[in-house]
Amino acid sequence: MRSKRGDTMRRMFRYAALVLMLTLTASQVCSVQATLTEEEQEAYRRKKEEKAARETETEAETESESEADEAAEKEPETETESASENASQENTEKASEKEAVYIVAIDPGHQGPGQDMSGTEPVGPGSDVMKARLATGTSGVVSGLDEYELNLEVSLQLRDELEERGYQVVMTREDHDIDISNIGRCEVANDAGADILVRIHANGSEDGSIRGALATAPSPTNPYIGSMAEKCVNLADTILDAYCEETGLANRGLWITDDMTGMNWAKMPVTILEMGFMTNAEDDAYMADADHQKLMVEGIADGIDVYFGRTSE
Repeated sequence: MRSKRGDTMRRMFRYAALVLMLTLTASQVCSVQATLTEEEQEAYRRKKEEKAARETETEAETESESEADEAAEKEPETETESASENASQENTEKASEKEAVYIVAIDPGHQGPGQDMSGTEPVGPGSDVMKARLATGTSGVVSGLDEYELNLEVSLQLRDELEERGYQVVMTREDHDIDISNIGRCEVANDAGADILVRIHANGSEDGSIRGALATAPSPTNPYIGSMAEKCVNLADTILDAYCEETGLANRGLWITDDMTGMNWAKMPVTILEMGFMTNAEDDAYMADADHQKLMVEGIADGIDVYFGRTSE
């Protein structure tokens, strides 16, 4: 009995020991499994973070490329807008230039009969050289017009044309019955603050074959208005060229002269346009014709536009 009980007890102890051993082993296995799981999870987290970082970099690169593409797309628009703004500014400047009010003084040469023709006046400020203060002018061999009549006819039409083009016009005379000297004509333009003075005349010669238009300007050595010589030449040249181009009359070029009282007292660029020779039958008939006078006026006005840079494109 005692031997069986001992065997039984031994078996029970061995069983208990086995159970305890198995329990410890299982615990160690679980602990190892738990440890491996945390490492795996840590590795997983690292991989996830690395992946997220790569995705973030990719998104940043994509956004950068997208912004670059957008900038590239906008760049032509910006260039177009800039070009448009520049064009708009140029148009504004041109419009402003065209809207600028220039004062043009027109002097229809000579005057009607009945004036005192005996007086004289200095050819220029401070000059001892005296010239007649009034002159009679020439007359047409075909038309029968006196020069003072033709000059005023054309000048009044020129006034209207220039006003339609936006100029302010000052006239030295608007009728024939007036006593105004060459100095007085310049003073009208000076007092008005005119930008230019355009004197309208017609020419005459003992030689009836001479024809064509010319314009006067001072030389640089002119003691009175020599400082304006270049501007006067420019004014004379532009008016004469446009006039002859429009009318088809012969262009005789510029006459550089320093002894014209009606130029030497001016304080602005000045020229005398000799529209043609009234002593030439062809010129005289042309200038007396109403339709031709419209062309003459257009030509003079076009030349004034050119002088002020107001040519249309």
